[in-house]
Amino acid sequence: MDNNELIQVQYSITGSNEVINKLYGITDEIEDQLFEIGIKVQKRKNSAIKELNGLIKKYPLVPQFKNYLSALYESQGNHFMAQEVTRRIVALHPEYLYGKLNIANIAISNNEFEKVPEILGNLMELKALYPERDEFHCGEVLGFYQTAIKYFIGIKDGKQAQMRLDVLEKLNREFNLGVNVSDLSRRIMFLNLETNLGRHEKLWESRRIPEVIGKKVVEPTSIAPIFTNDIINQLYCNSLEVDQQIINDILALPRETLLSDLHKVLYDSIARYEIFAEQDWDKNCHEFLMHALLLLTELKDESSIELILDLLRQDSEYLDLWFGDYLTEDVWELLYHIANDKLELLCSFVLEPNRYTYVKSCVSHMVEQVLIHQSERRLEVVDWYQRIFQFWIDNKENDDLIDSDVIGFFICDVVNSNLVEIIPQMESLFNLGLVSIGIPGSYEECLKDINEVSTINRKDLIIDTLADRYEQLISSSSAYNNDNEDVQLKKSNNKEVDSEELYNEVKKFVPLPGEKPKAGRNDPCPCGSGKKYKKCCGK
Repeated sequence: MDNNELIQVQYSITGSNEVINKLYGITDEIEDQLFEIGIKVQKRKNSAIKELNGLIKKYPLVPQFKNYLSALYESQGNHFMAQEVTRRIVALHPEYLYGKLNIANIAISNNEFEKVPEILGNLMELKALYPERDEFHCGEVLGFYQTAIKYFIGIKDGKQAQMRLDVLEKLNREFNLGVNVSDLSRRIMFLNLETNLGRHEKLWESRRIPEVIGKKVVEPTSIAPIFTNDIINQLYCNSLEVDQQIINDILALPRETLLSDLHKVLYDSIARYEIFAEQDWDKNCHEFLMHALLLLTELKDESSIELILDLLRQDSEYLDLWFGDYLTEDVWELLYHIANDKLELLCSFVLEPNRYTYVKSCVSHMVEQVLIHQSERRLEVVDWYQRIFQFWIDNKENDDLIDSDVIGFFICDVVNSNLVEIIPQMESLFNLGLVSIGIPGSYEECLKDINEVSTINRKDLIIDTLADRYEQLISSSSAYNNDNEDVQLKKSNNKEVDSEELYNEVKKFVPLPGEKPKAGRNDPCPCGSGKKYKKCCGK
């Protein structure tokens, strides 16, 4: 199967819910009830379970009510019941796409990849799965392709995953959809790197990865810090699902003493690292550092950036323990709020020797988002990358400074941002053999891509409120979405179970022009996916 086969399958895409309503006989009355119960589901109300069961009995042919029940159980942490309801949906409504996607995502999360083609079809194409249909809701199309991509990533077939990513890009261009696939793109990039390294031993030989040496900023100790405000100790015994009143009470403290206490928390993660590292990971007592970072972000305390950089100057074991996948997925957004106007400081940090690869790539991701969200700063961002690239060229023999993986990640961000001004330095880095080509591809490929304006939406979400920031971290962490306690022991194991997020991850897209949503951003999406509108058709 080639790329053209995927593109040439013809069907119409709509942002209107009518196509789904007709399939399942959803009247205006049922749609109103879906909307009302959806709000209760989003609020995780226990009373909604009984109400949903009543609606399921009243409307046995409408799968959306069962889908809401599954989503409610999942949000409450009852993964067993969520999966049982999902299996019930598939049994009773075998043609309901969201049911198929949910059961396929469960198989992927369990590494049972052989089951996915049985569910979604051997061709992994929507039209082939539903040959009798000529029209699909945009949420169905995007949800299907996103799941298909993650399946191919799971079976380590980067070529097929990339083909479907190309499909999403073509759909963006042809149907004016607003898909954010930056995470999928990065995962394919990591997969290609792993594949290329496995196939080409010479690439191993050419890679240059400096030793990571943590900076000593405090003396190790076994003694817990003493805080001016005793309530800070609550951060050490509450997960990210903490009672928000505790957070509000902390934020109401005098700013000066609050900042001092939060800074103590940051350095405590370094000073008592050995003690916490010896313990099994427990989200109820190992999230104090993330609490402190979230609070400092909410306070927008610019003086904290140096302390945060001290955390990022630690060795890979420390970073894996305290950040895990947060490092590559979420830390950039925290930096954006505190340091997006401190590119000079971040430039100096990136040029420090013996720093962790993924810390530096995280900084570059943040700078890329500065350009996307603040386009008027293009010249500043161009200058930032030019100076860093030239520094690497000038210090090409320094093994403590040159990290060919970091250079590859930076080149990816430059190419994605169409920073054509940096082509000369980029060419020099390739010519000097300083680039892990498994990450960005060859120079010729980068040169071609940097001159093409991608239709893929690279604009990552800048979260406005502390509550939403907590929600984002909870939803993206398998420690809060996986009932396998063995998996929760170490957050550094998250990469092994990334696909668990498939069951919870929202399908991000926007309605087609002219389609006006009835729902508010925090209301349940009327398409019946079981997600908030802002995380579904409203993205």
